[in-house]
Amino acid sequence: MMPVDSPRAQDGEFEGEVPVRIPLVLLLTLRDLDTPEDPRELEEVDFSLNLRRRLGLSSVVLKQIRRYEEEGGDVPAAEVASLFELVAKRIDAPEIFAAAGRRVTHEAFSPGGRVTLRLGWRLIPLRLRRILAWRRVKRIARRLTPSSKIWLVKDMNGLAIKRGLPVLATADRGGSGCEIVSGIIEESFRLYRAGEGGVSHPQCEASGGEYCLWVIEPTPSADA
Repeated sequence: MMPVDSPRAQDGEFEGEVPVRIPLVLLLTLRDLDTPEDPRELEEVDFSLNLRRRLGLSSVVLKQIRRYEEEGGDVPAAEVASLFELVAKRIDAPEIFAAAGRRVTHEAFSPGGRVTLRLGWRLIPLRLRRILAWRRVKRIARRLTPSSKIWLVKDMNGLAIKRGLPVLATADRGGSGCEIVSGIIEESFRLYRAGEGGVSHPQCEASGGEYCLWVIEPTPSADA
């Protein structure tokens, strides 16, 4: 089990449980990023000196991946919070979290659902596709932060999350953990062909904001 060493976790701030697939995907993303294209490079790595750079290949992480894969079910939010804090120490943490968010979202669609979207999206008006994309984002965010308040900010075309962020606020090094939600938004809009555009995070609870806010200003895709 990942160590629950966060003072906030020990105080019982992080309530609820998170589907195991979310922390598992984060660890898989970390492992894949730290695995060199040429395996021979590992023969030259001194893990005692490069543990942070190759954290995804450490015995602790690999053991945890196996445990998550074997046990399934849900994981205490406090345990996932400690994992987020660990990953947040990496200099490339924003990229890791964003990639994990995209991966979780992609996996949330069944193969049949992805085929249906790919073949039938032209039959759904763009406005409705954007509504469906936001609903998907909100549904996944609810699983990620089970005890938070989550709502859509329609006039800003965004998503807001408030109340401690049982998972996300633990990655308080510049709010890097919040990038997992940015990845969820990006992938949801891509899958629904709801428009192209960058996701911004203008307000962060981890850095003193009243709540976290993500905004996307999608422009119609070339083939929309």
